[in-house]
Amino acid sequence: MAWPSTPKLYGGSGAYFESVQETLGRLAAAIAENEPVTMAAAADQHDLAARLCGPRVELVDIPTDDMWARDSAPVFVRKADGSVAAVDFHFNGWGGKQVHARDGQLAARIAEQARTERLDAGLCGEGGGLEYDGDGTLLLTESCWVNDNRNPGLERAQIERRLKAVLGVETVLWVPGVRGLDITDGHIDGSFRFVAPGIVIASSYPGDTSEWGRAHEEALAILAKARDARGRPLEIVSIPAATDVRSTSEDFLTSYANYYVGNGALYTPRFGDRKADARAADVLGRLHPGRRIVELEVDRIYENGGGIHCVTQQQPE
Repeated sequence: MAWPSTPKLYGGSGAYFESVQETLGRLAAAIAENEPVTMAAAADQHDLAARLCGPRVELVDIPTDDMWARDSAPVFVRKADGSVAAVDFHFNGWGGKQVHARDGQLAARIAEQARTERLDAGLCGEGGGLEYDGDGTLLLTESCWVNDNRNPGLERAQIERRLKAVLGVETVLWVPGVRGLDITDGHIDGSFRFVAPGIVIASSYPGDTSEWGRAHEEALAILAKARDARGRPLEIVSIPAATDVRSTSEDFLTSYANYYVGNGALYTPRFGDRKADARAADVLGRLHPGRRIVELEVDRIYENGGGIHCVTQQQPE
């Protein structure tokens, strides 16, 4: 995880920025009850981070700009010899939309700290733009990869070849996504997640006729006809997004698809929409047998356009 250290990204120093830090710390503490958690933060932030994260979270002296570790941290892969390596996708602030001098170095610094080989992706992108089924199939949106703000001059086929080479995947499924309507240009992890090979969760927005809604319907039509790396059709399980939420932020991500799967537990948001929260917890519980469903009120993360998945990045042993 990565510590939010830039107050101006949240309207300046004050109560709101402090509440963002408190929320992230509370999430880190919850995950640390079940697995090791390491928080990247500059040394001068450690006292505050330690107080808000609790004693189980390890702090490392790696300066950060913001908390979106899914995008700025490395994507870990396992090589043919069984060793783990860290892929650096050269985070550039989602196409230069946000300051990222520190976060742009985060992948390399984490690889160094973890004493793990760093692999150059040969591409610019983010972990939130990648969804993998664990069995050879990658799912992603064109809007955030085939985009000159990240990969100028590269066509889809070229990007696909590089992703296959660095990640070891065999099949890439593309859906269109949406450009320019959010800071990520339509990351896949806000809408679609693999539960297991052949099973995809879709965050649905019934009646949405916006550009987002149209892109979602187009993606559903593509996935309905798709086959994964083993030739399996995809089963789509829809989870309706929350509609009755506490926040009035226009950037609030009401998707239940942006959860984190940890050791023995799955961490999902509780938005305060009783019906939707209960339905999401039930579906996720049935789809992840053997994992405890941990519902958390983390609105400060979701109202800034991301979610629990966006602020976490798993590292295999």
